[in-house]
Amino acid sequence: MRTSVLSLLCAVFLLGRCSLVLAARGDAPSGLVTIGMQRLFEDVRPAFEAAFGQKLHIEFASTLDIAKRVQGGEVVDFVITSRAGVESLIKTGSVSANHHWPLVASAIAVAIPAGHRKPDISSVEALKKALLDARSVSFTDPASGGPSGVHMAKVLEQLGIADHVRAKTKLPPAGGAVGDILARGEADIGFQQMAELSSFEGVDVVGLVPSEFQSITEYEVAIPAGALRPDVGQAFMEFMHTPRGIDAIRVRGLEPR
Repeated sequence: MRTSVLSLLCAVFLLGRCSLVLAARGDAPSGLVTIGMQRLFEDVRPAFEAAFGQKLHIEFASTLDIAKRVQGGEVVDFVITSRAGVESLIKTGSVSANHHWPLVASAIAVAIPAGHRKPDISSVEALKKALLDARSVSFTDPASGGPSGVHMAKVLEQLGIADHVRAKTKLPPAGGAVGDILARGEADIGFQQMAELSSFEGVDVVGLVPSEFQSITEYEVAIPAGALRPDVGQAFMEFMHTPRGIDAIRVRGLEPR
């Protein structure tokens, strides 16, 4: 008897929780998208919503924040985050091992304020010189968990110039873009995912970090275990494999997966 009562109470609680979530987001399918994929997602969002026939409730957050929110029980229909982020969700049972799919691959790009003289970044030594010559440098705050920021911190250590560059580094605020800092002329050179720097107004992309220090981030779409509309993530993946979706990916300098 006690077990039956407890089961009933749990069911009522979960139903109430789902109702509150649906009310809060206006009964729209919901997603959490990592900041690294924000610009690509916004590129395709209008066309996808038109094809899907429904508006989405989307929030953009860091990789770490997405993991914390989903692992904490937040009800969301799909997430777009790095493969490492998805793997952390799988380990905690927040995402099924069969409910995630590769989306795109993104390399780390080098950019400068528009119109400025482009530095030589064709080799490791050239990149090192460009970093030392710059009056100010910008990249994602490694503490945010952003893949490019974490990787660039390691690169500076490997180049033996971490302390020198750290003193003149301008980190964007949480959720901020290196492109904004470059466009305002607050840094001479910046590093971030190609997805975030390509076609950024007021910014010129110089090229990619040399292959010796390059890091490719794989982004994936995943459906959390508590999703109320698991069809949304699958529909988005199907859309991104259409010619329109693939074109949007390549315009951003990314590789479809």
